[in-house]
Amino acid sequence: MRIEVLQHQEIARWLEECRRPSTRRTYESRIKRFFNWYTGSIEDFLALNGKELRHLLLQYISQNSAQKSNTTNAVVNSVNAFLLYLEKPVSFRRGERPRMTPDLDSHNFSNGDLSRMFDVACTRDKALLSLMVSLGWEISAVLELTREQIETLLARARAEGQKFIYWRGIRKKTGVPRLGVLNPLAIEWLGKWLKESSGKQSRKRKMDKKTADLPVSNVFDLTAEGSNKMLRRLAEDAGLTVTGRIHVHRIRAWVMSGLSRAGWNEFQIKFLVGKAIPVQDSTYLTTLELEISERYPKAYADYLNIKPEKIVRVIDEETRRKANAVEALLKRVEELEQRLGSVT
Repeated sequence: MRIEVLQHQEIARWLEECRRPSTRRTYESRIKRFFNWYTGSIEDFLALNGKELRHLLLQYISQNSAQKSNTTNAVVNSVNAFLLYLEKPVSFRRGERPRMTPDLDSHNFSNGDLSRMFDVACTRDKALLSLMVSLGWEISAVLELTREQIETLLARARAEGQKFIYWRGIRKKTGVPRLGVLNPLAIEWLGKWLKESSGKQSRKRKMDKKTADLPVSNVFDLTAEGSNKMLRRLAEDAGLTVTGRIHVHRIRAWVMSGLSRAGWNEFQIKFLVGKAIPVQDSTYLTTLELEISERYPKAYADYLNIKPEKIVRVIDEETRRKANAVEALLKRVEELEQRLGSVT
């Protein structure tokens, strides 16, 4: 690996413009991968014109066909981000880039898996795991939540006596609006972690190079890779039989799958996790928050609660009415049977 890649003036300046540390780390990894492949110098690369740069990136795609297409696209996207900084981005024709493929190599979590992992977790890991399950957000957004944000939300839950707390947010990467949710399990363990970690994390981070750059205001002293390592450790400690690699993004997929099985429509799911809704349907956002706040508690009880003993019973008005009608009918039948018995 050529160490000078990240030290080159132009690349260093480009990386300095990254707003988020996680984005910078991602770009660093991918740009190094590209320049490990490229045989010329960085100065040779910078001297190429638009046509030559396009040819070079197509060469990279062709010569790296053996690796996963998603990895190839990720590297090309990062190089193109650098070229955009240089004001000479490359455009591709339809079909020139490999198709994105679904993740078939990662372990798909079940409720039982997450429950067993939760049981062997420490307070911090319980808080993070329950929060990931509650939100269904990408891990970078989960880790960027601050103590002040969470403390405010927990105070609101206590003041209002609410078992579920909702708030509007924006996905930084895309600017897409979404609705955050704290369920009872997350509320409980976030509260315990904030109390346990008060004043301790800043001292710990100063001693750990991997977390030294993380804001002290964050709830968790972890990077995205650190979260993956945490999940792998919990899976091993829980004795899970895994069918692929353990990765945090599969928890987001688990949340979306649970909401789908709960009968949520596409817009409701997208609004919760922060996926884009077509502009022509954006007016629907005005009712989505109400719909989600009404439906989430039951979806949590039936599909998203990884600790069943903490199930929150939620019965909608129609179900309650039917249950009352059945109960009244059974009582009437019992009364008739008693009358008939007394006649005979």
